[in-house]
Amino acid sequence: MIKPRPPERAALIRLCAALGIEISYAPERWHSTLLPIGESTQPTIDAIHRAMEAFDAEPFPVAFDHIEGDTLKPRKGQRAPGYFQRALVARIARCGVPLPDYAFSLHLNLAYGGSSARRAAIPPIAWPVDEILLIESGSGRHIDHGCWPLIDRQGAFAF
Repeated sequence: MIKPRPPERAALIRLCAALGIEISYAPERWHSTLLPIGESTQPTIDAIHRAMEAFDAEPFPVAFDHIEGDTLKPRKGQRAPGYFQRALVARIARCGVPLPDYAFSLHLNLAYGGSSARRAAIPPIAWPVDEILLIESGSGRHIDHGCWPLIDRQGAFAF
């Protein structure tokens, strides 16, 4: 999964207040799922760790600019999240982890359990994704199983 950083979480909390969204999910747990893994057995977690040791990826931007119900939807035209997700799937699959069918669609749920017909443009909320997390999610809890930084390999010249 990927998560908004603290400044973006603060902006999302303000957005919820402005739109009347009752936060039913702790903001520090807000996330976008890149790939559900299924059962989190120790062999699966170990295989994902092995896969991630050799996964080489750079940070990429995400931006959300509209909301449907209680779900943030991405700005149109973003390709980087999809490219990254497909590379991640390929890497994990090569390490023998059986993956469920999953149609990736970048989104971020702000609340669960309710329903709303809300549809609105919002001021863009964007951040550079600079890490990915392996989190076991369910039964109202999140268990951290790993975090991998995404390293900018392009470098910068001091002109």
